Formats: sequence, structure tokens, C-alpha cells
Amino acid sequence: RADYEGARLSLAAQTLKAWFTCMEAERQMRLAEETLESYRRTVDRVGARYRAGVRPALDLRLARVDRAGAQVTLEVRRAALDRARRQLELLLGRYPSASIRVDGDLDPPAGEVPAGLPLDLLRRRPDLVAAERRLAAAGSRTWEAKANLLPRLTLTGSGGRTSSELSDLLDGDFTVWSLAANLFQPVFQGGRLRARVANASAREDAALADWADRVLTACAEVERALAAERFLADQEAAARTAHQEARGAYELALSRYVSGLDDIVTLLAAQRAAVRAESGLLEIRRRRLDSRVDLHLALGGGFVLEENPTLRSANGSEEESS
Repeated sequence: RADYEGARLSLAAQTLKAWFTCMEAERQMRLAEETLESYRRTVDRVGARYRAGVRPALDLRLARVDRAGAQVTLEVRRAALDRARRQLELLLGRYPSASIRVDGDLDPPAGEVPAGLPLDLLRRRPDLVAAERRLAAAGSRTWEAKANLLPRLTLTGSGGRTSSELSDLLDGDFTVWSLAANLFQPVFQGGRLRARVANASAREDAALADWADRVLTACAEVERALAAERFLADQEAAARTAHQEARGAYELALSRYVSGLDDIVTLLAAQRAAVRAESGLLEIRRRRLDSRVDLHLALGGGFVLEENPTLRSANGSEEESS
């Protein structure tokens, strides 16, 4: 049950990430379309000035180069969007139409990560619950292997006699040989049974080591996700500033080019910088959303301890655990 719950959460996380990737791909394609249109306008402006004898042929060729590059970028973005849609539809069971539409903006994750998250949150993680249950099962198998070392009595011996007639073992009655064989069989195969005990004990040790390793891995995943939250938030703030400045620089370069104060190289460089800045901002916003999904997955849920009934049932009672 815990493994099933873990697979369900993993699938939900993959679907969310695929959704965010599809959202980013949609926005990146729109940006590529807008960029291509912007370069077309630039070519028109430069062409008009070239025909008027104000600008040289080099300016027109450089503008056309960037327009062709924008067309290439648009085709790349279209292919990326097609892949993202198909991946999302695959997870949703709608493959392979590639017709799904994902609208909306890549808004920052809702709410901040609260301070003082308790370590008990990790008790909900399905992989830790499953590892603990495997450890408990390994302990039960060790007990079973040790129990097999003890003699076993059946309810009846040969001839329908009950096993409580132990006096038959003393008077040499051949009708009880099957009972005696059953009684002493563990003695004759003791080496094999003791090997089973050793094997079960080794498996229990391995299950304990696996459980401890998963706990440490869970803590490391939480630490990485929390660090990513902080770093990506800082990156987005810086990327937002870079985008605003790059956009302002492009508008200024365009104005100065139209006025004859700057050359085409400055204008095209400013235009490319503005596009890169906006594209990078979209990518960071998507990564922030992915990071929040990773944090919830690492914690086994949200920021409040609300145990899943399925996992509570899988985890068993304290008496079972002890």
C-alpha cells in the first residue's frame, strides 16, 4: 500500500512538472513569435532607410540575419511545445493527439515555506513507510526462521493416534514412527535451518541499513529543495531586473537608431539581449514551480502534518512495530 501511494505521488509530481513545462513551452513559443515579428519590423525599418540612402547595405543584411535566426528559434520552440504536449498527454492517458492546451502564466509558488518545519513531516513519506514495513517483515522472517529450529508435533500420529500419547515414544510402538520423524526432523536438518536463521538475520540487517539510508536520503532531498527555493527566488528577482533593464535598453536603442544616433549593431544587440532576458525569466519561473513540487514530494505532502489514512494503515500499529 505504501509503495502504491509512493507511485501515485510520483505520478502526480511528474504530471505537475509536465504541466509547468508545457506552460513554459507555450510562453516561449509566443515569445519567439513576437520576436520574429519584431525582427520583421526592424528589417522593414532598416530597408526603408537603406532605400532612402540613409543606411548602408550592411545594416539591412545584419537585420535579415537576425530575422532568419528568429525564424529558426520559432521552429525550435514549436518542436519543444509539441514534445511537451505529448509528454503531458502521455501522463494523462490522452496520447498521442498533441492537441492539449495549457493556458495561464507561470506565477510564483503560492505562499512562502514556513519556518520550523518539524522532522515528523517525513513520517508521511511513502518510501520511508514502505522501508519501515520491510524492516518489520524482515524481523518477522528472522523470528520464523528461529522458530523452525524447534521440534514440531502434529495432532495425530500414524494409526490415528493423538500426539499427546507420548508414552508411545517410550514403548517402541512402530505406529508412531511418523510422529517421531516429525518430532526430530529439525534436529537432523539443523545445519540448514541455522543457515536460514543466519540468512534471515542478514536480510534484517540489510533492511535496517536500507531504511537508515532512505531516511538520510529524505533529509538530503528536503535540504536540497529548501536551498533551491531560496536560490531560485533570488535568481528570479535578478532575472526580472535584467529583463526590465534589457527591455528599456532595447527601446532606447531603437529610438536612437531611428534618430540616426546609433548604428544597427547596437540596436540588434539590445534586441537580442531583451529576448534572452525574457526567455531566461520564463525558464527560472518554471524551475521555481518544479522546485516547489520537489519540496512537497520530499516532505511527503504539504507543510502541515496530516497523515494519509492509506499510509497509516500500511504502517500498522505501535504493537505491530514493536
